[in-house]
Amino acid sequence: MSKLVEAISFDAAGTLLFPKPSVGAIYQEVLAAHELLLDSSHLEQAFHASFKKIKKNRSIANPEGRERAYWKTVVAESIQRLTSLPDNFETVFEALWQEFAKGSRWRLNESACDLFDFLDRQGTPFVLLTNWDVRVRSVLHDHGLHDRFSHIFSSSEIGSEKPDRGIFDYAANSLSIKPGHILHVGDHYKQDVLGARNAGWQAVRFALENESTEGDDNTVSHLGELCDRFDFA
Repeated sequence: MSKLVEAISFDAAGTLLFPKPSVGAIYQEVLAAHELLLDSSHLEQAFHASFKKIKKNRSIANPEGRERAYWKTVVAESIQRLTSLPDNFETVFEALWQEFAKGSRWRLNESACDLFDFLDRQGTPFVLLTNWDVRVRSVLHDHGLHDRFSHIFSSSEIGSEKPDRGIFDYAANSLSIKPGHILHVGDHYKQDVLGARNAGWQAVRFALENESTEGDDNTVSHLGELCDRFDFA
């Protein structure tokens, strides 16, 4: 049986927020505005292949600089899987970088606000715990959500990212709550579920109904399921 939950943290992209309408469609639109015409489905496939392949350059000390360099490499790799890089690549990348900072480019999980209202009624603090960079704040602001979270823990601001224990310890210390009484919910098995559990937290994986759960039976496909599974303080 699960322990009492005194606070809950949520991952951002893939749990609370989803690209709208899709990464491939957004890439296609932005690239077309800069005279590079590519198919959205091909861009979607190229992006996911690049996203899995590219690793962050740990030699870049500044976390925000590291994030920006990482995404520039992902974008370049995605394009190069389909065609050569355009001469105006720096301009194209900057346009994409800014586009994904807009709330209009992200769809909110339809069950999120109902869960937030439930947690408010219970008096249970909830926070964001994400490997996203500072752009997550502008996305939340555009959705009117920035002030709903007790804390926003962004890896690029903290300097530690999931699944490293450091970001979870930082959050627990900031909340002044014992790790065993904090629940983390995220879509990535290694980063979110294993990362949280290795830090002594409770964890649940969020997976859309058509997604694999990688053998983990503690999974929800609707955030409202958490209300019945846990006792919130």
